Amino acid sequence: MDDGYITAEEAAEILGVRRSTIYAYVSRKGVRSQPVDGTRQHRYWRPDVEALRCRSVRGGAHPGRAETNITLVTENHIFYRGLDATELAETASFEDAAALLWQAGDTVFSRPAPRPSALFAQLDQLLQAEAGVDRALAHFPFLEHANPGCYDLSRTGMAATGTDITRWLTAIILNTGAASDAPIHVQFQRSLGLAPELADLLRRLLVLAADHGINEETRAVRTVASTGVTPWRSVAAGLAIAVGRHSRFGQNDSLRRFVAEILATDNPEGVVVRAIKEREDIPGFDSLQHPQGDPRATALLAYGNRALHDNRSFARLRRAVDVALDVRGLRPNFAFLSTFAEEVIGLQSRRDFVGLSSSEAPYLVGRSAGWVAHCIEATADRTPAPPRSHYRGRLPLTHG
Repeated sequence: MDDGYITAEEAAEILGVRRSTIYAYVSRKGVRSQPVDGTRQHRYWRPDVEALRCRSVRGGAHPGRAETNITLVTENHIFYRGLDATELAETASFEDAAALLWQAGDTVFSRPAPRPSALFAQLDQLLQAEAGVDRALAHFPFLEHANPGCYDLSRTGMAATGTDITRWLTAIILNTGAASDAPIHVQFQRSLGLAPELADLLRRLLVLAADHGINEETRAVRTVASTGVTPWRSVAAGLAIAVGRHSRFGQNDSLRRFVAEILATDNPEGVVVRAIKEREDIPGFDSLQHPQGDPRATALLAYGNRALHDNRSFARLRRAVDVALDVRGLRPNFAFLSTFAEEVIGLQSRRDFVGLSSSEAPYLVGRSAGWVAHCIEATADRTPAPPRSHYRGRLPLTHG
């Protein structure tokens, strides 16, 4: 059973110690374990064992590996602070998920909507023809200055700043001109005129998008946060990298075109079969961390089966997913379902001047909650491992 746990024998072999030593490491070294039902044996959390091995070999933390208490990603599950994210998405609001990730109280989102900067309206008018992330990156420094409480880098202070960031990012993407203290999915519902079932689809998407461990943009967020800047600056780094040409999220333009083609035709099966014939990798059907299927995508599909059975776009998407599974054994990833949600709620149709763009994705609002959580954690950890480099350029000449 490959669920992340290993036997005492396997742990002892990895560490090169006796089995009795493994028992001591539970209390002395923080190796987590769980009992085996019906026996006196325990199984041990493999990542803890691997981390301990790296520390013993190198005399410190694994270089380039960030330790986190926020999100656990396994092949079949994603856990926020130990809670299954797909189960959380059944009932929790985005605000509930954010408060959990930030370890903030239930009242963190009860504060009033943040103030705009003095230049907001003027700058926003000048940026009307720009994509969402570009507008956010332009506004964030001035929004930071307008809300001086953001310089409080305590957990409580950064969580409060997180509410401001998520609300302003929503306002910028929706182009409402002002931040609101209404729940984020309700803001989308009101702005886009969404039916209740689509608003609930968006709520689920926001919760499931909140965090997915430490990837390229999250690593950048943590690095920037560790220097002592406010979350405004750190989240800006995440936004900039998320839409970069070589980031996985930024490479989703082909996926957006693929999903749009599926939803625009009465023959979605033909679109998928043609893609299978023409290329090895099908957009939206790869998941390195979830080879048996992304649990977030599975959860959204299950919701669609229950609540969107009369929605023509979802019916086409479902047919496309079914033929990909039948022909090649492929399962959709979260990006595929997220892109579908963007299309079906009608957000993209409001952005004709920028076309299909990752800069307008609700996913970014959801992920900003995770980035703020990583800001809090990285700021509290003030002893990051120094980066190691290996010079490969021209060597200097030596004399003598």
